Amino acid sequence: MTIEAAILPTAPAIAIPFAHLPTLSGAAAERLRAAIARPMAAATRRALLGDGRIFVRWCAQANQVALPASPATVQAFLAAARAAGRKDSTLRRYRSSLAWWHAAAGFANPCAETPDTGTAVAAAPIPPDEAILGRLDAYLALAQRAMAPATLRALRADARVFAAWCAARSLPWLPAAPETVQAFVDDLGASRRPATVARYLGSIATLHRAAGAANPCDHWRVQLARKAHRQEQGARQRQARPLGDAELAAILDRLSTADCGAVPLVVRRDRALLLVGRDTLARADELVALRWTDLEPVDPDDPAAGPGEGTILIRRSKTDQAGEGAMAWLSAEAMAALAAWRAAIEAAVDPATGATAGAGTFLFRSLARRGFGERMSTAAVRRVVAERAANADPLAAGFTGHSLRVGAAQDLLAAGVDLAGLMQAGRWKSPQMPARYTERLRATRGAVAQVRRGRAPVMD
Repeated sequence: MTIEAAILPTAPAIAIPFAHLPTLSGAAAERLRAAIARPMAAATRRALLGDGRIFVRWCAQANQVALPASPATVQAFLAAARAAGRKDSTLRRYRSSLAWWHAAAGFANPCAETPDTGTAVAAAPIPPDEAILGRLDAYLALAQRAMAPATLRALRADARVFAAWCAARSLPWLPAAPETVQAFVDDLGASRRPATVARYLGSIATLHRAAGAANPCDHWRVQLARKAHRQEQGARQRQARPLGDAELAAILDRLSTADCGAVPLVVRRDRALLLVGRDTLARADELVALRWTDLEPVDPDDPAAGPGEGTILIRRSKTDQAGEGAMAWLSAEAMAALAAWRAAIEAAVDPATGATAGAGTFLFRSLARRGFGERMSTAAVRRVVAERAANADPLAAGFTGHSLRVGAAQDLLAAGVDLAGLMQAGRWKSPQMPARYTERLRATRGAVAQVRRGRAPVMD
């Protein structure tokens, strides 16, 4: 895997739409091939190629020169596209793409004299030199095995953000100068939270260390810019709205399985998902990774266990990257919901194949009209929580995939569980997050609240 494929995907051998134009020299064609093969988002490359093909076809039909095009040609093309019903956003994209193709070939921008639509042309990032690319290739090959998938995805996403920001200003992104990173923090500070900026800087530092380059984030300029941003924005992070027993009861009432013959497949899955999330305090990525083979009923000889209860192994988590695993308890209600969901999915017909779907490997499969997936995505878990909460309470807002975890932590604290017990239940390695999740509840149970409640009001 190359750094381009891992961070800024490229397509080295791409057929450009202008290659056979008689007005285009061989040198200009080579410049276009090199430009479109530079690191950029795959969606950006598809848009550039698609828009270029549309423009070349239109010019051939209108007997116009496509490259270099005149401002009048571009105006006529945009007018024809508008008359054909293209949206304003599509016209802005056409204009931006044509400007990019002309700049890549070394021609003047014919769009400069057309009406401005307010869309800037996306520039291609300046690629690192071959030596840096080689070191990054080696790093990413090892990171694929050592890093959690979510961590690696975040590193790639942050690299794309920083590279695109640098490209818009014609600045190298690797290695980057401290002044560049400082300006990056100052520019994004108004629209990013301190935690997001900290993650960006961590990714930039990781890439520079992997490339064998000096880390610009250690420079006093960057450190002061980060500190100033934290002071201006405030370091407090937004917290997901808790979804505890009270809120979940209203949701489960709407997902009642009283009439088994009428319960849709997706309802059975979502009911089981919510109950398992409540009992295990699992994160969204942990929930979608749960497997049927790791689900077991409790030992009937265990005097502490109740009938119908079970356990499930959480193989890996955010705080357990080595994969030691942790057992989580499941209530009889959750076990019954899982049994109903499994029976339903085993008998269901997959619309993609027309055959019986089967339970599969993972507890929670995705259910789409085009076919059933192997497992749900973390984004799907977030949608289930948000949509089911909204169905139960139309005024509900702020629920995310973390809401079950936050709500369960607050319910445990309200029931008298101490901080150590919360850490064990939620598999936290430090008390910071469980304390953060339950701070509002702890404030109502704090020393000041208890003393003031015991006092009679002071009369004037």
